Amino acid sequence: MKIEEFENFLKDVGDYYDIKVIGHSVTGQNIYAVNKVFDKDFKWVLLTAGIHAREHLSTDLLCRFIGDSKGKKLNYNISFIPLINPDGVRLCCDGLRGLRKNEQEKLKAINGSDDFSLYKANFNGVDLNNNWDAGWNNKFSSVSKPSSQGFYGNEPMSEPEVKAVANWAKKLNLFLTLNYHLKGEEIYFDYFQDDKTLLRDFLIASIFADDNGYKIKSTQAISSGGFKDWCVKVLKIPSLTIEVGDDSFSHPYPKSQLENIYQKNINVFDNIQCALKIFNKFEGTLDIK
Repeated sequence: MKIEEFENFLKDVGDYYDIKVIGHSVTGQNIYAVNKVFDKDFKWVLLTAGIHAREHLSTDLLCRFIGDSKGKKLNYNISFIPLINPDGVRLCCDGLRGLRKNEQEKLKAINGSDDFSLYKANFNGVDLNNNWDAGWNNKFSSVSKPSSQGFYGNEPMSEPEVKAVANWAKKLNLFLTLNYHLKGEEIYFDYFQDDKTLLRDFLIASIFADDNGYKIKSTQAISSGGFKDWCVKVLKIPSLTIEVGDDSFSHPYPKSQLENIYQKNINVFDNIQCALKIFNKFEGTLDIK
């Protein structure tokens, strides 16, 4: 989804949702949270997408979910951040068009070419899903300078997009975050939880995996600096990275596959409801029979 399409979508749904600007990208583009409050005392779920630029089809998916939630009556509140990395998505979709010459040269040096269709990072060449303060010092990525993908930044939480999402997440009474990526049809859930929380989070991951058919995979031995990792470590809540889309397709992921991805994940709100039940049971007791 191009930036202009996304902004038009926000205008279309503005009467139904509380839309807030929660921060700005490196170039000053707005980062939006689209919110639905059903009761001020309800817990919140946060759904995110578009943290990796070339995975912007995940933004289209969240926009479909936003549309679906319009007529729902739920016992939890929802916040969507459909596009964390607007600068990167603009580069993927529009290339260097409209940028000053010095910006173009900087970005071509970062990317290694003037083809940005596979670009993942932000305007600074930082991979936003490696920049979180959760095992950041482990630096599992070998990329140590600005790049189209993999560079973790000069320090954790250095990027404005990461700060915006972190500050927003801390404001909400969250019980779960769902973070949509492409591709592979896998779900990641673990990040050095204790045994009780690991069981809780595995059961929640299983709800989604049983529904969409994706494989649950452990990534804690090879993961650092991810948003999911930060949510588990800092917020102490379940957090799932959901890699949508069949791995047989290459990037940039064809938009023709959006409907198939959507249908596999169409029960997201029912699954969140089941996740809330598990979360509440573990808050009160280990007995989950």
